Amino acid sequence: MFKVETIIPFSDLENNKKRKPGDTFDVHTEERVRALLGDNSKKVKTIKVKGITYRGDKIKTGEKMIIFQRGLAAIGGIETFIYNFVKHYEDRNITVVSEVADFEQMLRISQYANVMVDDGFSEYECDVALLTSYDASCFMPRVRYKTAYQMIHADFEGLRKYAYWQSYVWKKHPGIKEVITVSETARQGLLNTSQVDSKVIYNILDDDKEDDVRFFITLSRATQEKGIERMVKMAKEFKKQNKKFIWFVACVLKQTSPQILREIQSIPEFMIIPPALDNRKLIGHCDYLVQLSDTESFCYSAYEALQQNVPVILTDFPEAKNIVDDGENGYIVDLDLSNLDVDKIFNNVPRPTYYVDRCDYEAWEQVFKGEF
Repeated sequence: MFKVETIIPFSDLENNKKRKPGDTFDVHTEERVRALLGDNSKKVKTIKVKGITYRGDKIKTGEKMIIFQRGLAAIGGIETFIYNFVKHYEDRNITVVSEVADFEQMLRISQYANVMVDDGFSEYECDVALLTSYDASCFMPRVRYKTAYQMIHADFEGLRKYAYWQSYVWKKHPGIKEVITVSETARQGLLNTSQVDSKVIYNILDDDKEDDVRFFITLSRATQEKGIERMVKMAKEFKKQNKKFIWFVACVLKQTSPQILREIQSIPEFMIIPPALDNRKLIGHCDYLVQLSDTESFCYSAYEALQQNVPVILTDFPEAKNIVDDGENGYIVDLDLSNLDVDKIFNNVPRPTYYVDRCDYEAWEQVFKGEF
């Protein structure tokens, strides 16, 4: 369940209501939330996300804990700690509260815990408050708790070489029972700079290996005939079926339309890298090379992939059948992707690959001699 707030007026056709700024309502699907966040034909953002209810199926037990973090960024050490923590203790009653939060990070954490965006005035009640931000003043006056702990991830002493931190002295809020540091380095740095002692609990590591993550790469122009719109459509279908993937997009994106560029940038699984000759070296580290063109007369990148034992996914242009035996050294998909079998692509990566070198080298010898 997603709790959202309207930021501009719009007609909520799904619920047959006129929404005005400040209205809060529930949305039941990720797809609908993304549409309201701007993944729609008009690219208009009409809401902001206020919270996501735990999306797993475990029964929550034990004391109620609230983790207070002022900002949940897309990436970061504290964000990794929170994710690993709630994942490890998925059966516990945990809510993560943040003033500002990246939606993808909220979505990630909500697999294991509740996530809320603080409005600056709401009051909270819990058994245990765990503060991961260094300034507790924004939360503590509004929290009724039995026990509060402060976490310190930084090495304050090591940061002293930077001007901003040279005079910084961290102060312990009087409501904090104990300060938890993530290493002996962090403990010593806090003690030496702020004269506050702490207890060390090393961070939880996530031991799960994401073996089901697939890596794709496309080395191409980002134009319509080269299939850039199909790439977006295919990636959306991967996401719709909850597949984990990274897709390296080594394309000249200035060649595409502003709308498609926005769509590419809205899909975090797309890793945009500047085109360069050395990008070919990435192919061998991927599960598939993808080229979804309207047509290709040869398709060098497909052969470069097959030479590195990497299968390819091509659209059904005539030359594709000279490169790929469907299901053997790659897959051929229809131009409209109507036969796209996502599970087959993710679960059955064709290996070892092979290719046929059709070059007639004797013909080139004749060209050199002027006899061809």
